[in-house]
Amino acid sequence: MPALIARVRRWYGRLLDGDVRAGRVALGVLLGGTAGLSVLPILMPYGWPPSALVLPVVGGGLVLRRGQLRVLVGAAVAGSVLGAVVQDPRGVRLGVTAVLAVTGATVLTANRFRHRLGLRGTQGDSMLLELAEHNRTLARLPERLLDWHFDSALAPAGGASFSGDFLLCAHRPEEDLLELVLVDVSGKGSRAAARSTHLSGAFAMLLGRVPPEAFLPAANDHLVRMGWEDHFATAVHLALHPATGRYRLFNAGHPPPVRYCRGGGWEASEHGGPALGLVPGARYPAVAGRLGRGDSLLLFSDGLVEVPGRDLDDGVGRLLAAAEPVVRAHRTQQRPDRGAAQRLVHAVAGQVADDRTLVLVRRLGDHPPSGEPGF
Repeated sequence: MPALIARVRRWYGRLLDGDVRAGRVALGVLLGGTAGLSVLPILMPYGWPPSALVLPVVGGGLVLRRGQLRVLVGAAVAGSVLGAVVQDPRGVRLGVTAVLAVTGATVLTANRFRHRLGLRGTQGDSMLLELAEHNRTLARLPERLLDWHFDSALAPAGGASFSGDFLLCAHRPEEDLLELVLVDVSGKGSRAAARSTHLSGAFAMLLGRVPPEAFLPAANDHLVRMGWEDHFATAVHLALHPATGRYRLFNAGHPPPVRYCRGGGWEASEHGGPALGLVPGARYPAVAGRLGRGDSLLLFSDGLVEVPGRDLDDGVGRLLAAAEPVVRAHRTQQRPDRGAAQRLVHAVAGQVADDRTLVLVRRLGDHPPSGEPGF
């Protein structure tokens, strides 16, 4: 028995890898099963459901090539029609045949996309799960660094695992440099998420490997070369020196980050250059500043503050009003409350049908040095 199980596993592995012979064997097995499931309801009209013919169709949709799947669906429908002609004790077999035909058409439609990608079995699900985990790894912020606390929340539209927003982080301790990039790809839904996935990998190769001032120009050149018609991306890039609190912000058409000053007020940074992918050779000037103890910096995507028919400043004001108690409380706490960013996203834009991202950068303590410049 163990030897047989091992052989079946090897055969199934070859089937998922696209082996032609293994595919033919699978088709033969499924056709045999279809024949048996067609005959059993005739022999046992009250003991075997004719709807069981849907099982080989669904199974074939996962592992068979498109041409083989057409043969299997045809055989299943023919078997159901045969049963309806030979014996129909309840007068429902024609309905079962119609349901089976619709199921076969649905499986064929789904199989068309899987066939184009060469996916069989649960390979597609595994690939998507690995890709989602990879994106989360790229966005992972340090939990605690010196006297700093970083918190982020990304809420994709509709609760999906992929988003048109993405976050990247790169830490170079030898240079006392931490870089964060928040990117928002234009559009919504699966197409925006696909472009976002592509760009996250490309931008991750740049971040930390080029000087901070060269990152957005290189990212813009990449999008320009891609030639995506009517598509672009906005981005904000933070280059922070944790030891001193000094930072530079580079903005590409993104909502300007907002700083909470130790005196209790909010200050918005200046706008930078155009969105990525629109203007070849665009320049992205830096906005420099320094975060003292008790100061915070908020980076966010427009999905968090946009309200249809209302000014963007209204949404920003609503976000800052909700965030102020959080950043005030963390001025003196040495063990910041985790999950504050997630709660803020749900409080400010919990029901918004758009991707929403928030990043909180906080320097802990209540004894800031004097003479620190703002934006």
